[in-house]
Amino acid sequence: MSTQRGGYRLCFLLLLMASVPTALSGQRPRNVTRTVVRASGPQGAPPSTGDAVPAIVTQGRVDPRLDVNFNAMALPSTVYVGQQVTYQIGVFLSELVSQRLRRNPEFVPPDVRSMLAYDLPSPARPLRRTEGGRDFDVHVFQRALFPLTAGIHDLAPARLTYALPLSNTFFSREETHAARTTAVRVVAMDPPSAARPRDFAGAVGRLALSARVDTPTSRIGDPVLLVVSVQGVGNVSLFPRPRVELPWGDAVSGAERVAIDSGTALVQGRKDFEWVVTPRREGALELPALRYPYWNPYSEQYEVAITRPIALQVRGGSLAARIAVATDSEPRLPLRPKYRGALRLPVSQSPVMWALLVLVPLPALVFGVRQRPRRSRAESPDAPLRRLMARAPVAAAELRRAFASAVSNRTGVGATAMAEGRVLVRSLRRVGVSLETAQSAQLVLAEMDRATYGGAPGAVAPDLAQRAVDTLVAIHEEAIPRGWRAGAQRGGGGLAAIVAVLWLGGVAVASAYDAADARDAARFARGVALYERGDFAPSMREFRDIVSRLPRAADAWANLGTAAWYASDTASAAIGWQRALRLEPLADDVRGRLESTPGFRGGLLGDVPPVPLDAAVALAALTWAVGWGLLAWARRGHRATLRVPALVTIGGAALAGLITIALAETLSGRNRVIILDADRLRSAPALGADVSSEVLTGEGAIATSAQGVWTRLRFADGRVGWMQSHRLASLELSRAP
Repeated sequence: MSTQRGGYRLCFLLLLMASVPTALSGQRPRNVTRTVVRASGPQGAPPSTGDAVPAIVTQGRVDPRLDVNFNAMALPSTVYVGQQVTYQIGVFLSELVSQRLRRNPEFVPPDVRSMLAYDLPSPARPLRRTEGGRDFDVHVFQRALFPLTAGIHDLAPARLTYALPLSNTFFSREETHAARTTAVRVVAMDPPSAARPRDFAGAVGRLALSARVDTPTSRIGDPVLLVVSVQGVGNVSLFPRPRVELPWGDAVSGAERVAIDSGTALVQGRKDFEWVVTPRREGALELPALRYPYWNPYSEQYEVAITRPIALQVRGGSLAARIAVATDSEPRLPLRPKYRGALRLPVSQSPVMWALLVLVPLPALVFGVRQRPRRSRAESPDAPLRRLMARAPVAAAELRRAFASAVSNRTGVGATAMAEGRVLVRSLRRVGVSLETAQSAQLVLAEMDRATYGGAPGAVAPDLAQRAVDTLVAIHEEAIPRGWRAGAQRGGGGLAAIVAVLWLGGVAVASAYDAADARDAARFARGVALYERGDFAPSMREFRDIVSRLPRAADAWANLGTAAWYASDTASAAIGWQRALRLEPLADDVRGRLESTPGFRGGLLGDVPPVPLDAAVALAALTWAVGWGLLAWARRGHRATLRVPALVTIGGAALAGLITIALAETLSGRNRVIILDADRLRSAPALGADVSSEVLTGEGAIATSAQGVWTRLRFADGRVGWMQSHRLASLELSRAP
């Protein structure tokens, strides 16, 4: 079986071992005692150990009319976070299909997200089931899943592909078939809060605790190695570190080692935690009993594993200086004393810049077009009246209709207003027409009414038609455009209110930003003061609070890295300095400190090139503008000799743009991660996979792909492998830490 993205391709000759869990083998350590705190929880007991047949074989749905049945199930379907779920897939093949198969079918289990997965072993021979008078060979695949978060987890259907020959001849052509299981749902819940021990850190399983030291005798200042082992059934790799507090010495956390056994139905193993203990006084000392509370999902209660005290004889000697004292005696790296707030976004993210770059080629394109379309001339408002006057004689009714229609179209004055002279004058005045022109329109319309509705309507005098044309031209020149007038009528009453609201809103937002900046500046100053006093952990909290809200606060990132360095938090130091340097690639103070972190590469082709993004964008944009400017000049003046240099310049600008895009991708920190805990790379996304090279805390890498809770990493020196995603921290600037 080889690992593939999206699942495992499994040979059907691999079968399932018993799906029932077995108890942890071996005896508990002699120095272990256990106390139990009862707590309420959902009803449920651990799986029975008496039945040796997987549940999918006996409980899976089988239709005897089908030759191939493909089912999946999860046991149990409701668990606690960190409790094992056994995911089983069964393939039921009739005897006819088993005899006709020429090659092994291929099966792809679903991807699992928010869960850790372990492949469980299979028995040597297939199982049997009889349903409806037909015998089926049952092939089972089994996987242990551990939910990492509470909620509903849906497992997508698994896929099966197999081929059957169309006839019994040896050279018969094969026909490919596919099958899918139904989706499986798993519900995960957090351990209950009732009766939860105060020092409970999230361990779930059936556990035991033991402790040992490498030597029972020591001297003041000589380190002693303390190893605490947590072993049992459960998600061993995520067991939290126990708490160790010594009144007579200093305990510094060391390495962690995990040994997992997935050869049984329940995943089990051991996790060792190391501390370097330095005694500070002599005499017959005692390593106090260590507590390790955990939730036992099989007994539905909180249990506490407690080790027995360990005697330690310490003789006199020279006391080694504590880390904090030694650090205080040396000159510390300086912090950035001034807070500048969040840095502005790079110009490459401005839509105005992109709009200008798009507009730059327009002159050259315009000059390159030899034939321009003719513009259609808009008809003058008096054109209908002049066409009407060209037909002699002009009827009074037609002239009035044309004049009234033109005035209404231009000013919006209706027929009701035109029926009364004073109303017409007021209406025309409201739209910007002068009093003289409005009165002239009233007189012209009155004469047209007399000529139209008089006793003997007929042709009008030529001077009346000419006065109508002159009046219409004057109205057209003086009246306010209808679009402006309509907009003013619709929103004129609220325009001032809208402007006032926007202005007040801008003032409020500006005041809020000023107040937030003042609070951040005060918090920044407190962080600097705490660092100067040697309180590195509280100083880190002050700076971390700033960057959690303002991811582009380069000064806070730089100081967070420096404070973390003296707090012996190499991962946080690398994260802070890396983010600060990506925001300011020319910051020499941060770049020099990053040289102390493992795996950092400097230089132009290193992890963070010393090239500001805005400078690269400006160079590419300037080259782009010069190239298109030369091309426009060449086309306008018919200077053929300038076209080749212009095209070469444009090509260089395009190349500079591609380099700038690559630089922006590098500085953004996208897909760049920092190792939080030292570990070893694995060849596949599974804890049971082969381990390869070791990675160090604070080392940087590129995340190339992800599968479930695993991430595939590529390092600068060529190392490639998988690590659990919770051991990584992203460096993406657009993402809050």
